[in-house]
Amino acid sequence: MVSPRLLRRVRSLAAEVAPVRWLARIAVGMVAPRHPVGAVGVVFDAEGRVLLVEHAFRTDYPWGLPGGWVKRGEHPSDAVVRELREELGLDVEVGELIACAVVGRVRTSTHPVHLGFAYACELNSGREHLSIEALATDWIDPSTPTMALSPFQRTAIVAASERRAAQHPPAR
Repeated sequence: MVSPRLLRRVRSLAAEVAPVRWLARIAVGMVAPRHPVGAVGVVFDAEGRVLLVEHAFRTDYPWGLPGGWVKRGEHPSDAVVRELREELGLDVEVGELIACAVVGRVRTSTHPVHLGFAYACELNSGREHLSIEALATDWIDPSTPTMALSPFQRTAIVAASERRAAQHPPAR
């Protein structure tokens, strides 16, 4: 067993001496797990409809929520803003985190197992345009989606819709 005293000394050196710190980062990088992270937005328009996108590269569930992979060091909510702007030309306000889960694979999946984040979002502005990653879009009634959706995304839509209904009760 390595002595706690020795470990404390190494820790202190890594904190104080840049080359030791760099070596420690390399060592940790070699043993730390890597887990892809994706982020999607449940985007509502003024009428309460939810935006779905037909994704060009999704083989398991082609229709789904807009979003994408989180870049290293990027906050997942920032990834949602970036992806919607890049892929669809839309500006959204990202609200609260409504779902977080490990997103698995099915037989037809090409994506890796990853950690998924879903945020409730409101459409601010933008002129919808499609990038190479998006084949089509559709604004749907969240209570009756007609496309096959991944279980994680279906759960996110239900949760976001329930929270939105609680925050925006119908006028009498």
